[in-house]
Amino acid sequence: MSELRNWLLFIHILSAVTFFLAHGAAAAMAFRIGKETNPERMRAMLDLSVTGVPVYLLSFLILAITGIAMPFILKIWHMVWLWLSIGLMLVVAIWMFRVGQHYQALRKLLGLPYREGNKDHPAQPPASQEAIIEHARQSSVAEVVIGGYLIPAFVLWLMVFRPF
Repeated sequence: MSELRNWLLFIHILSAVTFFLAHGAAAAMAFRIGKETNPERMRAMLDLSVTGVPVYLLSFLILAITGIAMPFILKIWHMVWLWLSIGLMLVVAIWMFRVGQHYQALRKLLGLPYREGNKDHPAQPPASQEAIIEHARQSSVAEVVIGGYLIPAFVLWLMVFRPF
């Protein structure tokens, strides 16, 4: 039993590291795009930011599966910190999906292929540079930091210290 727990824990942590590593380009883009004024550079940043999507989606799935499997093995479903962690990670997933919609709208304005809901759309003619810059400036680094870093950091704290 302890060997299975160790392997699940290892895979869980490795998938979290993989998830954050694959998100690196998207995070860098989120920190920079609101200050950018060159539409070509914005296009390049947005294109680069989506290169890790398949990897981070798969790693998030593995993270979720191992995170749900371990409480069964450890018999810890009664722990408050566990339920709080699960709830917060669901909040983060919804939060980041909403943040991602902002960047999909920017892709559309820039004349790049974009996604609305569950549907991919081909590129359309780009909007005016003023409209593009206005939308890019509405990018919220604070939302990315809170939803993509601080809440997961708090979940990590819950898992390590198990305060309740």
